Amino acid sequence: MKKTMIALSLACASFAATANDKLSYNNFQFGLIHSAGELTGDKSGYNFDISLDWTDSLYWRTTYNTQSADVWAGGQTADVDATEFSLNLGYHTAMTRSSDLFGEIGYLKQDAEGVIPQTTYGNDGDGFQVKLGARTRWSANWESSIFAGYKDVDLSTYVDEANFEDDDTIFGAELRYYLNRTWSVGLTIGEEATGATSQLSLRANF
Repeated sequence: MKKTMIALSLACASFAATANDKLSYNNFQFGLIHSAGELTGDKSGYNFDISLDWTDSLYWRTTYNTQSADVWAGGQTADVDATEFSLNLGYHTAMTRSSDLFGEIGYLKQDAEGVIPQTTYGNDGDGFQVKLGARTRWSANWESSIFAGYKDVDLSTYVDEANFEDDDTIFGAELRYYLNRTWSVGLTIGEEATGATSQLSLRANF
């Protein structure tokens, strides 16, 4: 029995050591974003995303997004450029040899130019965000992921909260194709605070 337990422990250790080899958390990503208009016109912009390993199971991820949209309120119209910056601490653990469960928590800051008072897009503010998801490397060329999360940003300075329904939940899915060991392209579709969002991205693993 003792020999069996030792053998199982060694097998588990070997499995854990190789479980994440197919998934990298050291990468740089550039993406083009489009969000469907809800209380604004359609929004378009770009994204920068950098992820860096800290330990075997912890990583840092920072993002910078910017989108532009026509915004109208109270008889006014403006082209608003809205940006969002975040710094996140992430944790990942193996579910199978090719799949990871991951979670992130981080600081979030939003900023904008050309804001119209009492509009719901492009307001300045900061808060936090959390995300939980799963990544799977199906083969040498294909990877997929799903995620859901929550963003908390106080907009009470800018909008009438009694008449403003704020949906802070986010969710989505990504399909990624690897051109080689370093470069990959991905398509992400989901729901963000800015509305139904799609992104085409180019990623380089370090």
